[in-house]
Amino acid sequence: MTRFVHAALVVLATLPFAAALAQRADEPQVIPRLLADTAPEQGAASELARCPSPEKLAFEVTGRIGRDHVGFTQGLEFENGRLLESTGAYSGSTNLNLIDQSGQVTRLANHGTKVFGEGLTILGGEVFQITWMDHRVFVYDLSGHLLREMNNPYFGWGLTNDGRRLIFTDGTSTLFYASPIDFTIIASVPISIGDLPLEHVNELEFLNGKIFGNVFGTNVIVRLDPQTGCVDGFLDLSFLRGLMSEEERAAISRDPNYVLNGIAYDSARELLFLTGKNWPMIFVGRLRTP
Repeated sequence: MTRFVHAALVVLATLPFAAALAQRADEPQVIPRLLADTAPEQGAASELARCPSPEKLAFEVTGRIGRDHVGFTQGLEFENGRLLESTGAYSGSTNLNLIDQSGQVTRLANHGTKVFGEGLTILGGEVFQITWMDHRVFVYDLSGHLLREMNNPYFGWGLTNDGRRLIFTDGTSTLFYASPIDFTIIASVPISIGDLPLEHVNELEFLNGKIFGNVFGTNVIVRLDPQTGCVDGFLDLSFLRGLMSEEERAAISRDPNYVLNGIAYDSARELLFLTGKNWPMIFVGRLRTP
């Protein structure tokens, strides 16, 4: 999701932990401040919290893929040794791209500026691409040929699946479950840290029974329990900028919308692929837990 900064901060200011989320993405204290403001207190108060305190996770970088062409990444998926990417931006093109392991980007589908592309997921041999305010969901085959469209009654932000149902966010503190056949809404759960709602969970990835999602405008990736919507883990990825060259950091600092966004997982090799909007690279690595 791309936003003009002032508009984004107006929305974020409605959150109980606005002071944390409104920080620039390159400020390393955003995660501790966010969690400190939302973690339940010890003692009796903690018993009243809907969700337990989240644990801190780690991402170990083992490599990177340099792209031959940047994209405004809104969704990222790993499939059969390659990455599929959904792009979308103001006055930018909504595409479905293929990215091979060498970083070569091939456009599979192009919707131009008619719609605003968002999250992406693969289920049952079909590729699903959600749109932001257009209420359209595109369904392709694995070669990028459009098969059909569905209607989403909500806005579209992140998109993933649990092997049976599509799972998406709309910018609010709600996780929605939808049918992959006609996008009928099946269920919804609130997204929370402790007893407080968490909004702006964007790009999603279903991984080992959990949902991982970027928090828009930050270096935060949260881990959600798909049944309760509770944030039970988090990643602080502010260190990724330190792994970039000075030229790369300068490139993604030109626009405050060039934030961390894009999660894909290769289950066979247990590799995570992380990137951002208009980032010239995709980081490859492994998730580490305490």
